[in-house]
Amino acid sequence: MRLISAKFLLLLAMLLVFLFSCSRESKPPLWEPQSHRGSKNYNGGIFPVWIELKEPVEDAGIISWKTGSARIAYRKQAMDAKNLITADTAYLYWETPPKPFVKIDSVLIGEESWRVDSTYFYRDTVFAIVDGLESLPIIIEVKNILPRIKNITIEGVQRSGDSVLTIAAHPGDQLEITLLLEKSFNKAFFPIITMPEKMGNIKKEIEDDTLFVYKWTVPNSVITDSSSYLRIEDSGGYGEKLYKVHLIVYTEFGSVWAASEKDIVKYSPSGVEVARISNEFNSISDIAVNSNNGKLFIADQLGNSFAIYDTYGKQLYKSNDLFKSPTGVAIDVEGGHVWIADAEDELATVFEARLRRFALANDELRLTAVEYNMNGPIRGLSVNQFQRDLVWFAIPQSDTVGFIRDVATEIEPKFMPNVWNRPSMVSLDPINGIAWIADSSRIVAIDTTGNVLAEIKDFGFVSSVSASGGSVWASDILRGKVYRFKGPFRGNVIDLNMTVIDGMAVDGFLSPASVSAFVADGGAWVVDREAGKVVRLDSLGKAIAQGTGLKLPNLGKTLQKVE
Repeated sequence: MRLISAKFLLLLAMLLVFLFSCSRESKPPLWEPQSHRGSKNYNGGIFPVWIELKEPVEDAGIISWKTGSARIAYRKQAMDAKNLITADTAYLYWETPPKPFVKIDSVLIGEESWRVDSTYFYRDTVFAIVDGLESLPIIIEVKNILPRIKNITIEGVQRSGDSVLTIAAHPGDQLEITLLLEKSFNKAFFPIITMPEKMGNIKKEIEDDTLFVYKWTVPNSVITDSSSYLRIEDSGGYGEKLYKVHLIVYTEFGSVWAASEKDIVKYSPSGVEVARISNEFNSISDIAVNSNNGKLFIADQLGNSFAIYDTYGKQLYKSNDLFKSPTGVAIDVEGGHVWIADAEDELATVFEARLRRFALANDELRLTAVEYNMNGPIRGLSVNQFQRDLVWFAIPQSDTVGFIRDVATEIEPKFMPNVWNRPSMVSLDPINGIAWIADSSRIVAIDTTGNVLAEIKDFGFVSSVSASGGSVWASDILRGKVYRFKGPFRGNVIDLNMTVIDGMAVDGFLSPASVSAFVADGGAWVVDREAGKVVRLDSLGKAIAQGTGLKLPNLGKTLQKVE
């Protein structure tokens, strides 16, 4: 009898252990997640919520979060010494409010009159889920949802909205600044925008749920970079979103445009980025700048297009059907013409090039009867902007340099005598009328009669040449040097037998692809391709400014003056 009782008790104990273990596994983990600093109010930004696990787990995949209107920016896990997960944190944010919970209060204000007040609460519920089991909920009061800036438009140039905004302008200008927010919300989250105090004279023109338009009178003093903040706050006063603003007031005189294959950036004389045009080109082959008004002219060879932009980077004109593989552009300000070189037939076995003159009227091109056909492609167009109908050019493949001076009488261009070795570009000096040619390992100065006035040899490879009011700058991309040679050049024995040691050499570049002289001070801007930057040198070769943020730039043009 005792033996039966012992067996029975043993079986009963085993059954109880089994049932207890089953009930333990099936019991839901009613853990309560914790929130940011113990607060249950969301006032903008990133809001962390976390849960501490009763038992560590190996796989983060069994942990998830159930949210209402919230989004998860990212998650982090806490680990113990055995690399097991002991806690999980979800970083939440809200872009749209939850459905409102309305609380209605009635107050008797007379014998038969009642005042009814409605209070709107925006509450969201968040759960942690561990191995399929939900935790206790955390209820979050959403008090501040601020829409982000979708884009900012300055004088018609649209820029993306992010955490840093650049507002660049010229002294005394009046600019229209438009802020477009991503979305609007109900009155509980209506945005209020406060522009930086440093902008001074700024007037609000339009205020809507998502659109805010301002007129800014730019101060007359030059500001290189004055960082300030634009503030967006909600109408309830619960929170704010700040955007850092770089206020830049700069003069055009001495600024530079630098181009890569697909992007082009403008830098102020002090090297501050003031405009950027992106994602609009296939392969920029040449650029020119109107020194009267700062407008930019761009030839896109692979895009078969030509475009004109204003000084802030706003597109004024674009043609996608007038050109085939355009390779060069130059502007004749005095005559109101634009010279553009492209292909007569881009599919031909031999590149049949053409050089055409277009009339420029109201920022649009009008085709004229002036056209010259040559074997090409034509490169390195150069004009004296303030002398009518004189354009120089180079044709590397046929070892040719030439010019056109009088379209009314000249049926064919005039070609320069000399033994050329793939000349790549021409730079015409408006001071003395000398044309400087980059010709592989040398540069040559020549006039319209064919007289050679200077020859400078022993470069590795001349990637660019730029006349500078009687002197000349040249960049050697193979040796990583830039040189300045002081004039005058008169064609004597010394001038015709110069080498690089006769010039001022400036080191410190990786691959100086382009140099553009600034005639006013004798200095120059240098485009360093591999370094992805532009560097401004004074007349003694000292670096006095630089601009960064470029991807393999290859061209640069300095704005000489603005009337």
